[in-house]
Amino acid sequence: MSNLVPDHAQRQEALDPHASFIVQAPAGSGKTELLIQRYLVLLARVDYPEEIVAITFTRKAAAEMRHRIIRALQGVAGEPPIAQHERHTWDLARQALERNDKREWHLIENPLRLRIQTIDSLCSLLVRRMPWVSRMGALLQPEEDARHLHQKAARRTLELLFDDRAPANELAAIAVLLRHLDNHMGKVEKLLGAMLGRRDQWMRHVDGRKEELAETRRALESALSHVIKHALERVVEEFSEGQAEEVVELARLAAKNLHDAGRESKIVACLELQGLPDTSAEALPCWLGIAELLLTSSGKRRRAYNVGTGFPPQEQDAKERIQAIHLGEDVIMQLHELRQLPPATYDDKQWQVLEALMHLLPAAVTQLRGVFQEDGCVDFTEVALAAQEAVKAHVSSGSRGGIPDVAVRHLLIDEFQDTSQSQYELFESLIHDWTGDDRTLFLVGDPMQSIYGFREAEVSLFSRARTHGLGPVRLRFLVLETNFRSSTEIVSWVNEALSEAFPQVEDTVTGGVTYSPSTAYRTDMDGSTIRIHPFFRDDLEAQAEKVVQIIEETRSQQPEATIAVLVQARRHLLNIITLLHRRRIAFRSVEIDPLGERPVVRDLVALTQALLHPGNRIAWFSILRAPWCGLTLADLQNLVGNDFETAILDLISVRQEQLSPDGRRRLKRVFPILTDACALRGRLPVRRWIEGTWLALGGPACLGKSTDLEDATAFLNLLEESVDGIDLRDENKFMGDVERLFAPSDVEAKGDLQLLTTHKAKGLEFDTVILPGLGYQTRADGSRLLMWREYSDGDQPHLLLAPIQETGGQGDAAYGYLRTIERKRRDHESTRLLYVAATRARKDLHLIGHIAHGAEGDDVKSPDSRVLLSKIWKVAEPEFSRAWKDCREEVGATDVTRPEDVGVPLLRLSAEWEPVDPPEELIWKAKRERFEDEKEERTPVFKWAGDFRRRIGNVVHRMLQEMWFPDRVDFSENILRYALYHEGLEGENLETALVQVKEALTNTVEDSRGRWILSRHKHDEREYALTVAAGVGARRYILDRTFVEDGKRWIVDYKTSTHAGSDVDWFLDNERERYRSKMEIYARAMQATDRRPIFLGLYFPLLKGWRQWQYGESDEP
Repeated sequence: MSNLVPDHAQRQEALDPHASFIVQAPAGSGKTELLIQRYLVLLARVDYPEEIVAITFTRKAAAEMRHRIIRALQGVAGEPPIAQHERHTWDLARQALERNDKREWHLIENPLRLRIQTIDSLCSLLVRRMPWVSRMGALLQPEEDARHLHQKAARRTLELLFDDRAPANELAAIAVLLRHLDNHMGKVEKLLGAMLGRRDQWMRHVDGRKEELAETRRALESALSHVIKHALERVVEEFSEGQAEEVVELARLAAKNLHDAGRESKIVACLELQGLPDTSAEALPCWLGIAELLLTSSGKRRRAYNVGTGFPPQEQDAKERIQAIHLGEDVIMQLHELRQLPPATYDDKQWQVLEALMHLLPAAVTQLRGVFQEDGCVDFTEVALAAQEAVKAHVSSGSRGGIPDVAVRHLLIDEFQDTSQSQYELFESLIHDWTGDDRTLFLVGDPMQSIYGFREAEVSLFSRARTHGLGPVRLRFLVLETNFRSSTEIVSWVNEALSEAFPQVEDTVTGGVTYSPSTAYRTDMDGSTIRIHPFFRDDLEAQAEKVVQIIEETRSQQPEATIAVLVQARRHLLNIITLLHRRRIAFRSVEIDPLGERPVVRDLVALTQALLHPGNRIAWFSILRAPWCGLTLADLQNLVGNDFETAILDLISVRQEQLSPDGRRRLKRVFPILTDACALRGRLPVRRWIEGTWLALGGPACLGKSTDLEDATAFLNLLEESVDGIDLRDENKFMGDVERLFAPSDVEAKGDLQLLTTHKAKGLEFDTVILPGLGYQTRADGSRLLMWREYSDGDQPHLLLAPIQETGGQGDAAYGYLRTIERKRRDHESTRLLYVAATRARKDLHLIGHIAHGAEGDDVKSPDSRVLLSKIWKVAEPEFSRAWKDCREEVGATDVTRPEDVGVPLLRLSAEWEPVDPPEELIWKAKRERFEDEKEERTPVFKWAGDFRRRIGNVVHRMLQEMWFPDRVDFSENILRYALYHEGLEGENLETALVQVKEALTNTVEDSRGRWILSRHKHDEREYALTVAAGVGARRYILDRTFVEDGKRWIVDYKTSTHAGSDVDWFLDNERERYRSKMEIYARAMQATDRRPIFLGLYFPLLKGWRQWQYGESDEP
């Protein structure tokens, strides 16, 4: 009896070193082993190992592949394995090692000679090899999450409105877009930023040049026509010849009756039909008429015909004939879907918005590249685009394809089903001249496991390469079917349950792929189980109890088993995590438990936002509601009343008496702390400022769990990493980083229990897999500035494009169609997600889901078609029916008596709470931190330097960190207004402050001394942080401006003081004496690292005033 696996011949064929292949490798089919075997075959034949390049999509996969190849080479020194596939790998490794020894490659000692890398690292390599054509002379650091850079560029794009030097077409485009979206600037900024994150998908199609717009419109409308043609072709295939003749004759009759009666109906379009309409876009009205004739508006087969559908009473014979036409489910569905097709052309209003976007989007890309240069970092998309541009330039220069200075002869690409359109084009460019020699291409993947649509993975590209090849290389198509991972029971269940959930026909538009069944290899796993656990109400806590019960039972029966709990979304794990902690069951997780949702971190975020932005009312309400203060909602209402302008801290000063006695007692302790904290803004490092305020408020006393302090520390550490001097470098990025702050995995957990999203679990396997939450939907994507769908049909890519619907306007057919396509694409991907989740299991699989129990009798209600449970409903329904019979009485009783909603209790410290003083022996006596002979630094306080003046000063200082010119002051008025608002100024106070800030900036750029200070110099720094030793500690100073000119070090401080009297010189002299000691402290600190002569200067923007002196000299020079 042969021990060969069923697909042995395909596996052997895939190792032919002279042929190119595309291999479909379903879950558990040994894809990685096949890749390694092919790599070893090639390694035994090349002159240099660098001639083979293997591309993966994750660093982990690349590292694993390299490790397994080196381990195979090392294993040759041992005895040959007994297992057939392992012995085959051993033989191939032995041949490769012989080549290694003969050519003296020393691969075991130098494993990095194996060119196994991610697509991102390949792009970085290309950019480094060709910096002169890639636009990235110095490779900038890629950011894992660059959304803050996209939003910054979007904001700058919209700020072009205030730049009268901006191109007229860009200004007009912004105006059109704002008008289209009801002048909602924030919404436009958000949508534009999201577009920049996906620019590799639309940049090559969007060109704002006037001479290109007509051609672009033709191409886009051609794509719309193609979609219509594709949909009509599918419908035509469903009609038999006899059906077609009958439908046409009856449609023509109905159309004539309606026309003669003067009735309006889509059926009238069939008046001249002589046969089934063709599949051109022009024929769509006729097809819509046929759909109207055969279907109801909801898409069901029409059963009743009357005068309204073209069949008056005298047409009884025709009625019976049309009712007798049998239509299958597929043709009914496809006819109904024709109603969602867009027109083949854009109307003028649509095109006006699209044209505006084609002007605006390239301008936004230009702004983004400016942001990249300023911040010294890029996104991975920019690296990929630069690599693509570099390769195309390399090719157009007449050079051979591939990587410059590397003679690539064999290219292997893993997970090819997750390739995006731009990556596909990069691969095509790399192999553009691979014809007529021994260079080979090996693509491997599984369309059934394509689950990364959110990363622009385009599964239809797998079909395109399978049918038409990649570039000039034609590919042999191989399908693997043996599953080495799972038990016979699990493989059979997956085949049965999911084969019908996948589309029966591929659809390149919606990304639908067909199912490829597997055959189990393992017959040695007795007792394998597949269990469906039904629930009949939305109760995540009950499902969590079931999950933990399964974990405990599995551990009891199989102590060595590995267990995974896999979910669609992280939020489906929160109740499970809580229960596991309560039961003291250790587990490992990766980016699952978000710290940003924990109360202690939420309170710290609110405190940070409130102190940074005194005008942020939501943040101030949050910190007054937080446990350290705990005002009731009634007290908050009494505090604010109908005043929507005054800063909250100012309201507390004048309205405390209107609060309850409890509220007044609480504010009596908290208000001085918050007032002092606001006064310290800009004088302390941000972490020290926020952490000190939190401690003073009693934050640690509000913590309920031991881990809460670790969570607070994680937030404060992130805050410290995000500051530059005494301010946040980028607050939007910081808030995004908080959202991506997760609890660390338990390093002491053995790893036999893991909690993961299905996306993170891809490529892994476990003895037992538990899939809870199958009855829940995932969150749908929001609106996009542009909806687009790029797909491949044959060898030709197509782009469907539609602008966002007008705010308050009627639905846009093209935009609506693309939203429908996107929903179908997500639906197909969710089917694949369930396939990936279920196929992680080796022995046991548990599926947990719920349906609404609004059932009558013994029938159960089908799940919503948008949830994963619906994909397996055919096999799940019997289990739910049996469970429903057992528990419907209990469920009904539970449903009738819902517990009363008592609300969320207000957790807070006692109104009399005070911090406990430490014992005398624990009080730390700090030595005074000072330089030798240093007098204590005191910031002078005068009555005229009040809170209002301080807030103006803060804004002026921040703005003077940048280079300004006179026109910019005017067109940046909104930016200045926004900055003052976030300083807590509103109403008349804000307008008064705005005048003074604009005056300060205008004076500075009009004054020769001001321009000299702002201009570029050697060793040029703004807001320069200087840390020096002081006593037993260290001291930190922030210098407004410092630079070197003519061998002199200048230190300049900005002062927004004003003087109403006539003797300005006397006032400036006084100010110099007032700040002399502070400035000389700066000089002494600078002198520790800079031995040049130091000159000190005070600049007064509101007065165009200047005072300077040399450090160490008694008089001015």
